[in-house]
Amino acid sequence: MATATDLAAYVQRVRYQWIDVDRVFGAQCWDQWSHYATNFLGVPSWPTYTNAGGTGPHAGWACNVWHHFDRSGLGQWFEKIPAGQPFRPGDVVIWELGSVWYPLSHIATLLEVLANGMLRCLTQNPGAVQIADLIPRGVLGALRPKALTVGAFHTSKTPALAASQKAAALARARRRKDDPMHLIVLTTGARQDGSPAYAIYRPGVKGSWEEYDKNGARKQYANALASQFGQPMEVTVERWLELKEKYA
Repeated sequence: MATATDLAAYVQRVRYQWIDVDRVFGAQCWDQWSHYATNFLGVPSWPTYTNAGGTGPHAGWACNVWHHFDRSGLGQWFEKIPAGQPFRPGDVVIWELGSVWYPLSHIATLLEVLANGMLRCLTQNPGAVQIADLIPRGVLGALRPKALTVGAFHTSKTPALAASQKAAALARARRRKDDPMHLIVLTTGARQDGSPAYAIYRPGVKGSWEEYDKNGARKQYANALASQFGQPMEVTVERWLELKEKYA
C-alpha cells in the first residue's frame, strides 16, 4: 500500500514537468492522471485512456474516465466517490464537460480540501504539472485508489499556485479561443469593512459568476486577475446586482 510519504515524494518528482503520455495534443490534464495511475499506483496504461470502454458523447474528453469507469475496468484499482461525499488526498477528481470553469472537462489529483472549499490539486494544463487550488464547481466525483492509504497530506512546505492565478490562466486560454471573461469591481457599498468587491463572469453563460475579495479569505484574487486583464471595469451597485442576477 502506498502512503502519504510516497504520495509526497511522487508530487515532488513530477512537479514542474511537462507530461505527455500519449504524445498527442501535448501535455494535457489527462496525461498527468494517466502518469499518476500507471507510475505511482501500478495501473495498466490502457484503462486510463479516455476512450477505454468504448465511445460515447464524452469520448476523448477527460470526464470520460468517470463516465466509462465501469466499462473500462478501472473498478479493479479505484472506488468511485460521487460529488458531495468527502474527498481525501490521493483521490482523482473529475470535472464534467461543459462545466462553467472547466468547459473542456478536467481531471487532477487531490492533495487537500481547503477550508474555503477549494481543491488543492496536482494538475496540468494550463501550464506544466503544478500544485493549484481548483474551483470545485462542476465536479462529477472522484476515483479513490484502493492501493493508497493516506491521512492528512500537507502541501504548505512548497508554494502552491493560487486559485486566482489558476482562474487567470483559464481566462487566458479562453481568450485565445475568442471566449473572453469579464472582470469588474464594485467600490461603493461593496463590503462592510469598506473594501472593494470583484467579480469575474463569462458573458452569456448562466452560473459563471465568481466573486473575489481583495482582503478576504481568498486573499489576493483580484490582484492576480487584474495582472491578466488589466484594470477591472468599475460598476455601480445597480449594475453589479443586475449582472450577478444574470450570471450567478
